[in-house]
Amino acid sequence: MDLSLAAFAGAALCIGLGAVGSALGEGLTAGRAAEAIARQPQAAPTILRTMLVGQAVAESASIFALVVALLLLFGPDSGPLLRGVALFSAGLCMGAGAFGPGYGSGLPSAAACTAVGRNPARAARITTTMLVSQAVAQTPSIFALLVAFLLMFRSQPPEFTLSGAAALLGAAIAAGVSATGPGIGAGFAGAAACDGTARRPDRAPLILRTMLVGQAVSQSTSVYGLVVALVLLYVV
Repeated sequence: MDLSLAAFAGAALCIGLGAVGSALGEGLTAGRAAEAIARQPQAAPTILRTMLVGQAVAESASIFALVVALLLLFGPDSGPLLRGVALFSAGLCMGAGAFGPGYGSGLPSAAACTAVGRNPARAARITTTMLVSQAVAQTPSIFALLVAFLLMFRSQPPEFTLSGAAALLGAAIAAGVSATGPGIGAGFAGAAACDGTARRPDRAPLILRTMLVGQAVSQSTSVYGLVVALVLLYVV
């Protein structure tokens, strides 16, 4: 059957949802940077550099969504009906999976801009904390990307069954939606760590370790979503 309708709808859903979180996070970062420069104009180059680096990382999730959308647009145009369900599900998975990590990555970058404005001498340490926290916040989007690839490239049986279609959609929802909370939650932890690093730079290693432990716990829920998605794809 013609798969273009399912693939096109999945691509649109993917980039439509996937761009929202990153754009919100980047806008929040830019606003905080402007506020910091207004308070500390002499530190404007450092604040601007922190803003651009943070925004670049926050953009990663939407880039994942763009890649998946392009693969869907230029992928196979015919195949079994379940193949169409899988393509649509891949777009849903990556679109939903990009929102939380994209926005969550913007929280520490926004806080880092404020922190650098407060304590420009510690910009390097604050930026390190920001980047580490953003890397953790992006993890659920990588899980969503993995499941989206499995949905796109895994072969599907020729016969259509409702249970098979439900398993494909369920895997997309499990991996995609479960990325929202961990991505944003890790961002909250990263934002607080950047603020704490600026206030107490002598405690930066302890703050960083505490942040990572807390983020690891919050990220465990996205692992649960990944496990359920894999079970739906390969066991059910």
